[in-house]
Amino acid sequence: MDTEVRKTAIVKSDAMLVTAVSCYDIFDLHTQTESGTLGKGAAFTFIKAVQAVNKRLAMHNEKEALQFELILLGKDCEEQIKSNIFDSAKHYGLEIGRFYFCSREDFIETLKANKVKLFLSTDRDDVYSALKAGFPAALLCQQVSQQIQDQLKVLFSGDLIAHSEDTIDSLKDLGFSDVQIQNFKAGKSCIREFAMLIGEMRKRFGCEDSPLHIILVTVWGSRDVSATALKTLRGWGLYVDEAYCLAGAPRSPVLTTVQPHILWDDGLHFMKGTSHGGEQ
Repeated sequence: MDTEVRKTAIVKSDAMLVTAVSCYDIFDLHTQTESGTLGKGAAFTFIKAVQAVNKRLAMHNEKEALQFELILLGKDCEEQIKSNIFDSAKHYGLEIGRFYFCSREDFIETLKANKVKLFLSTDRDDVYSALKAGFPAALLCQQVSQQIQDQLKVLFSGDLIAHSEDTIDSLKDLGFSDVQIQNFKAGKSCIREFAMLIGEMRKRFGCEDSPLHIILVTVWGSRDVSATALKTLRGWGLYVDEAYCLAGAPRSPVLTTVQPHILWDDGLHFMKGTSHGGEQ
């Protein structure tokens, strides 16, 4: 595997939530200052929000092992871009544990080698590839404001969470293929794994003034489906701060309002024959 890695002095722990993030989302690789510093990417504020969570965890317990460890992942990067990424991370004060540069073909193997517990990208194809390979993966949402945030917002799509193993199979009646059904099952397993980890982290804080904010949005299901999704997340040890039941309405207004950093996109809202099947 042709992979280059650069490490910083951040101490690792096996309990850390190892999170790989695409460098294309954190930096704008096409713009830079005269000094070579890259511009901020669409999801730059995600890094700052994660750092806020880690800081609060350390304040609560200086020996806290369950924290985010960030890996910045770059595919097919030129040598100059690699240097610019590394220097720009220093310039902005980003606490990145490791920088990995690999070929597109070695993308999944790089996730495996680093025991990644969460992969994030704005590229849906990369997210779905990671999910198919068995890695918890979710979409990074573009933030309207690049102002520094001290709260990490995670949004879960409740339609898939509310389904049991048996009822997922019944989605064939709605026109989903066998391959899609298997992807939904794998996706739910990955959601559960991440939800349990983030739930443990969330327990370190009280109900008020938490640096972690959990949102549930049920697009197609009824109130009963939304309630089932809430109970399922609670059963996994994760409590929700906000919940929305849209009953078929577009979710774009909710995304615009709550501005989540992480979007667990189960794909069920991409229903055939709908006017908003291609929305984010």
